Amino acid sequence: MLTTKLTNILNVISDNLSQNKIPFSIIGAIALGFYGLPRYTSDIDLLTEGRFKSSIKTILNKLGYTCFQESDIFAQFDSDLGVYGNLDFMFVNTVDGQEILNRSISVSDSQLGERRIIQPSDYIILKLMAIANNPNRIAQDEADITAVLKSSNMSLIPAYFEPVNPERIRHFALKFGQEKRFEKYSNGVFSKSNNAETYKL
Repeated sequence: MLTTKLTNILNVISDNLSQNKIPFSIIGAIALGFYGLPRYTSDIDLLTEGRFKSSIKTILNKLGYTCFQESDIFAQFDSDLGVYGNLDFMFVNTVDGQEILNRSISVSDSQLGERRIIQPSDYIILKLMAIANNPNRIAQDEADITAVLKSSNMSLIPAYFEPVNPERIRHFALKFGQEKRFEKYSNGVFSKSNNAETYKL
């Protein structure tokens, strides 16, 4: 569920990125809403290419945002006193990551207009990577993964998205050291990972 403020902010950010020819896709809770799984969020999560990080920081600084945390795979922005809400960017830097970005599709929304949304399978893949990189995220990320899988099994995700692809997810689960977690999806049981390696896309 998007507040009017968050909707307006997303539209402004999207317009600025598009004007600067920076490719991006919506991920996170907003993407869940496009899958038919709306939940409240106060953040905007976007996927883009790592080579545009500097340009994005310049754009957001002009819009009143400050980058308060960053690495080579993500950056988090906030405005003074939190007036505009948080913006989280995930950066792809590999062929696999670029493919995930390219596989996103344009979806029309009455509030947001035409926006690119990540495919459900790739949403799960990003969640698996997040869990592998930060086990503290397990509770929320597993809840989101489970919600997408249940909706897919019940054919509730809009047909313009690709069906969830177990083999594609398995491929990345193996890369991220999450094969045991993937194997337990069918009965809803998840194992805990304590892998210290940082995974990238």
